Amino acid sequence: MSDTYQSFYAKVVCWGCLLVPALLLTTPNYSVAIIGFVILASIGYLIINKPALKLQTFDKIIIFCLAWYFVGAIPVAINDGETGRYFQGGIRLLAAIPTYLALIDLFKKKSLPIRKYLEIGVILGSLGAFVLAYYQFYFLKMPRVDGFLFSINFGYLACSLSFLALSLSIKSNNKLWLAAAFCLSTVSVVLTFTRGAIFAIPLLLILFPIFQLKSINPKFLVAAIVTFLSICIFSYQYSSSVKNRIDYTVTEFSNITNGNINRASSSGDRLQYWFGATEAFKKSPIFGLPFRERKKLNHQLFLEGKMGERASKVQRGHAHSQYFELIASNGILGIVTIMTSLFIPLILMILHYKKTSSDWAFSGALFVSGFAIFALTEVLLTANLIGFFYGFMLSIFFAQISVERHAANIEGTRVS
Repeated sequence: MSDTYQSFYAKVVCWGCLLVPALLLTTPNYSVAIIGFVILASIGYLIINKPALKLQTFDKIIIFCLAWYFVGAIPVAINDGETGRYFQGGIRLLAAIPTYLALIDLFKKKSLPIRKYLEIGVILGSLGAFVLAYYQFYFLKMPRVDGFLFSINFGYLACSLSFLALSLSIKSNNKLWLAAAFCLSTVSVVLTFTRGAIFAIPLLLILFPIFQLKSINPKFLVAAIVTFLSICIFSYQYSSSVKNRIDYTVTEFSNITNGNINRASSSGDRLQYWFGATEAFKKSPIFGLPFRERKKLNHQLFLEGKMGERASKVQRGHAHSQYFELIASNGILGIVTIMTSLFIPLILMILHYKKTSSDWAFSGALFVSGFAIFALTEVLLTANLIGFFYGFMLSIFFAQISVERHAANIEGTRVS
């Protein structure tokens, strides 16, 4: 292979790891352009280096996971025959395959300071997200920060950056900077008032010490819990926006528990979307129900008094949940997609971390856990920026893990 191109590609990967998180929330989709360039450079690497590429069983599992979302949508897309929207999520994970294949080969041949570049990118991205959020909330007086996205998507990505910073800080020389990045990104999440992202913070803070049970400092854990609870109490007492959002949420849940689900315009409608998605799954459990049929079904449920009128009119029968959307649109194939896109990657990372204490596996497990939580309240992987970012980060994490497994296998062979 051309040494010149290998060196070029190594620089592309390093700078990609820095620029993708750095530009994630501070620019309008520039991260997607960077990821696209990395993908093209990866394809070039594979074309030049194709004969030398050797795949382990682990690599084939990862390729299957990245490809299945796209493959699983083919039956319902054919059944619909009118739109390619079913492939929105799958095409973005599919696009991560060339990067993954190129990286597993490159990382075996060349040691790169990927972590250093990624840490700098996360720090810059967190700082930029905070500055943008602060400006929009306190200077523009926006009720909910949205950056260059919807407030919901901004919240999910800010939360993702937050816990990338926290996980990378464990064994980093940039501990203080990454801790600051965690705090800044967390504030950015709160200023979006995206409940799905805000509620994910305590859940991920619980998972963090569980994953790090062997090495976590008890004093650090206690301090983190006390700090988080103090921030929550302080925010509720002294921020009218936070107080109003929490009170609104309490009122919604009160309406739901009292049977007034239609009066809960956000949470209540979302529960009804999930109900409609479940009914769609019952109607077509194998391959799923096309959008137009799901919309008709929701209208029928409204006529039968099983769904509110407002919720029944949601476009394309949208479920507002990655899980319910996939089972409604893709049926049993969608359940497989849920496993391949979220839970199998998470399980593989956890198993590798337990076996090796790999920093990459730990950061990856926390990263995917965040997306698994976010996915309950939004169909996030179909969003352009989120889908590409998720696929790109999976390719980085799994390429590092694949190389670690390969090195361990070689070492095991030598010992035996």
